[in-house]
Amino acid sequence: MGFHEGASELSGGFLGVDIFFVLSGFLITDLLVTRYDNVGRLDLRDFWTRRARRLLPALAVMLVVVTAAASVIEPTQEVSLRLALLAAVTYTSNWFQILHHVSYFDAFGQLTTPAPLDHLWSLAIEEQFYLIWPLILWFLLFRLNGRRSRVTVTLLAAAASALVMALQYTPGGDPSGVYYGTDTHASALLVGAALALACPLASLASLPAAQTKRLDAAGVAGLAVLAWAIGHFSGNDPAVYPVGLILAALAAACLVAAAAGNGVIAVITSLPPLRWVGVRSYGMYLWHWPVIALAAAIAGSGPTSAWAWFIETGVTIALAAASWRFIETPILQNGLRATLRNWRQRLADVRTSPPDRTSPPDRTSPADVHTSPADVHTSPADVRTRPAWRRRGTVPVTVAAVTMITVVVAVFGVVRPPEPATPAGLLRQVAEGQRISTASQSARSPAAAASAACHRGKPPEVSGDQVTAVGDSIMVASATALAAAIPGIYINAQVGRQMQSGLAVIQGLAAAGRLRRIVVIGLGTNGDVTARQLRQLRQLIGPNRDLILVNTFGPMPWEREVNTALDAAARQGGHTELANWNHAIAADPSLLWPDGIHPQPSGAKLYARVVLAAARAALSRPQPSSCPRPKPR
Repeated sequence: MGFHEGASELSGGFLGVDIFFVLSGFLITDLLVTRYDNVGRLDLRDFWTRRARRLLPALAVMLVVVTAAASVIEPTQEVSLRLALLAAVTYTSNWFQILHHVSYFDAFGQLTTPAPLDHLWSLAIEEQFYLIWPLILWFLLFRLNGRRSRVTVTLLAAAASALVMALQYTPGGDPSGVYYGTDTHASALLVGAALALACPLASLASLPAAQTKRLDAAGVAGLAVLAWAIGHFSGNDPAVYPVGLILAALAAACLVAAAAGNGVIAVITSLPPLRWVGVRSYGMYLWHWPVIALAAAIAGSGPTSAWAWFIETGVTIALAAASWRFIETPILQNGLRATLRNWRQRLADVRTSPPDRTSPPDRTSPADVHTSPADVHTSPADVRTRPAWRRRGTVPVTVAAVTMITVVVAVFGVVRPPEPATPAGLLRQVAEGQRISTASQSARSPAAAASAACHRGKPPEVSGDQVTAVGDSIMVASATALAAAIPGIYINAQVGRQMQSGLAVIQGLAAAGRLRRIVVIGLGTNGDVTARQLRQLRQLIGPNRDLILVNTFGPMPWEREVNTALDAAARQGGHTELANWNHAIAADPSLLWPDGIHPQPSGAKLYARVVLAAARAALSRPQPSSCPRPKPR
């Protein structure tokens, strides 16, 4: 939770997922192997039924509540939320996020509100493991008799997963693809499974004192390694893939083994507060990210205060506790059908009971189900003196009403026609920008534009006949402001344009002699920008012109890489300036449309000022030496 809240001290907090993976692999494998040893077979149907009873009801309630809340708070996310819901109910969220290029590590600190179901990728991996691993384990138990051979095969599978991650990971790129993958991130689950095969839970709990001390030492060492890794690693650290993840998995295995024993670590992890949190950890996992995401949508952009973190944590714990008390525990003990029948019976009792009906001493009314044992044996006079809302079963009725409203709102949010993905105001702004861009391209003759390439003496004020601008939809949305700030500017901007297409435009303008003294490039919103492309760009515009690179801002997974490449190119000099749009708009992101990418009219004026300032900085430098010298008189 601290990592998802953006705590800088927990840069490696994402490793907590691998700790849970190890624990899950250990417990599930131990459960299956123990069952096999006791009865001589694996009852897979019973196993999958129990898993569904444990996981599905709480997940279903969370999905309904979050869908209803998001439909009210963030209706613009309906389209993506529907796809995320489909992925959640089919336990394919991790592959959905891979296919849609959802960046895990760039999701924090972005302007746009995070999607409330993005955290379910790890639950999807676990569920896929629960589905596939029992079949593999059955084969291992059936074909391999020795414990050592089973452990060896499992560890080899973990090593194979780590190898696939290492081969697929691209240093310097977004690691989300390999982080989300079931094939690339199964190593921690398999390490936990290998631990269960090598050291079953029953054997760990009955170790002699000498071995228990060694197990405690291993647990302390594992805890120290995890603490170091959580404070040392970051999501973009190449050492994490897969070395850091494997290190965390092995350390977590040591800690899990020590907690399963009967030593000091086991005593500490058995303390009532930790056990209370442990049994509700699944609910905390389910609710914490939706609470953070929806709270961010309510609060809007801006820095998050410590009070917000405490409130979100408290709400998460309260929801998890309610989920455990009213959903998970009854269904685990009585089953889903019996729990639903119980609630229907309570509502039926409320409808059929007179308003002031009293109960005999040996029976409690539906309204008194949640009272303490001392309240059960009370006299009729005591019942009559209770508040009316308790005598008439207000609690069950209220719960039923709230449930019905939540379900209706969630269904409405899913089935209603989606709102336009692009606001009408942005569409009008882009249309006007396209008109301005087209008009600017015929405003001056090529000869006049070329004649403005070189100036002598004091750098003049920036004028439009000095500037050629090539960009994407950000420049299209800002074209009106650019034309007002730099009258006569040549603008060639197009929605969806990437750097490679921009290079073709620059090449054509250069061949036609239509490049002006200052060339502004505003590309990077729609894809990567490489150092090779920037070198090619520099060659195309030639040594006699200044290049201005406008960096990018938005929830694109490549934003950081693009801006790093642009900044590096500007630092190399060679008549290259950086127009820091990212820094300017980050100071006031309310100037953007809700997509968090395109500037509103006031933001477009800021964009124009950023470009104008960079152009002035370019003109303040000495002119290129290849400009023609004045003829001697």
